Amino acid sequence: MSQIKQYLNQQNGLRIRFHCPQCGASVDDEVEDASFDWTNDRMSDGIATTYNTVACPECSMLYEVQVVAKPGEKDVIIDGHPNIVIIFHDDTFDGGDIEALFDDYVPDDAYEVYQHSRTEIELIDLSPASLLPVKQPLLRMMYIQHVVMLEAYLSDRLINIILDDNEKLIALVGAIPQLRDSTPKLIDIAKDPEYVKKNAKAYLHEFSFHRFGEAAKLYRAVLKVNIFADDAKAKEMDDITVKRHHLVHRNGRDNEGNVVSVNPLNVLRVRALADEMVERIETAYEEYRLELATKRSGKRPWGKW
Repeated sequence: MSQIKQYLNQQNGLRIRFHCPQCGASVDDEVEDASFDWTNDRMSDGIATTYNTVACPECSMLYEVQVVAKPGEKDVIIDGHPNIVIIFHDDTFDGGDIEALFDDYVPDDAYEVYQHSRTEIELIDLSPASLLPVKQPLLRMMYIQHVVMLEAYLSDRLINIILDDNEKLIALVGAIPQLRDSTPKLIDIAKDPEYVKKNAKAYLHEFSFHRFGEAAKLYRAVLKVNIFADDAKAKEMDDITVKRHHLVHRNGRDNEGNVVSVNPLNVLRVRALADEMVERIETAYEEYRLELATKRSGKRPWGKW
């Protein structure tokens, strides 16, 4: 650790240094620190700000200082003086808060895994401005990652359902010609009571869930839900699949060799569409779980007498 970092880090609050624009004297003071709250569901809700007044030791000029804690960095701002260079130690990751958030948390439910991954990628989306020179590769990566996260969710949620419910397993097999029309040997089925379940699971592991139109057929069969809010959004997801293909397999160029660029609005749009799809499925999944629990317990839900 450098000497200045050691010095700036030796305090209870946040030590700052800057030159007074009024008289040129060095202002060295300690202000109230701010810490980002990683426990909030929305990143924007975790941003924290402290407000401080600092006086120049020479001319007694007063400065209003704000410390803003964001998910990837910390800013110190002097009201009315945006060009003042302020020296301080950004201690965002010193306390290990972000490591503690993720190190001991290993989600296994499909929805929790999706939300966990979404939080991780949002940290990159709100990364420091120093990353701007490589923003285009990051935007491409985030665009692809949102599709990857959605694929993983679609696969995991469906597998969880068919492994736990034979009726849904039969519905899935009936919707997939390769499974429905296969001709396994009777001896193989006799040897392994889990034969159908294992083969269905293996098929889903190999299925390309970024073929969202085909994935939609499986969800209609199993959960009786349309994963698309409307035809226009289904078309958007088809376009996203094509763009993902160019980014992954053609290094960001289309079939004619033209560069396929990604801007922040593209990332926000694919995120919004993915979130909407996941929430639609989760709503149907919760209804299905309630019906399944009712059926297995032999009790009727309220209002269905």
